Amino acid sequence: MDEQRQNQRWKTAEYYQRRGSSNSKKFDVIDLNINQSIGHLIDLNSDGMRLQSEDALEKGVIFKLRIDLPKEIKGCDQLVVDARSLWSKKIDDQESYQTGFEFLSKLQSHNEIIRLLFEEDITVQKVE
Repeated sequence: MDEQRQNQRWKTAEYYQRRGSSNSKKFDVIDLNINQSIGHLIDLNSDGMRLQSEDALEKGVIFKLRIDLPKEIKGCDQLVVDARSLWSKKIDDQESYQTGFEFLSKLQSHNEIIRLLFEEDITVQKVE
């Protein structure tokens, strides 16, 4: 399987850095099966994401996830996806884990929402 990513991966740290904030908790990831946060988003693209959590997540499990966005984009303040965990590893010198996911299903509009969320000029939209 080719591990090379074909799409740009958007990093949440860069999102907050450009906006002068370090509050990464606004990208919470909720497991809808247990209605509980399982971590926060590190990065994502239209094909998948990586999250950081206090606990390791089992590889190969399919989750129904809600990603809470820090602001509303095109009428959405969250993304809901079915995703499979591909790997999970402990972060060196920390008491946390990172897990990679591939999206199995998502709405067609998610690609545009992801792109718009991470564009620097999103707050300056033309009104015609």
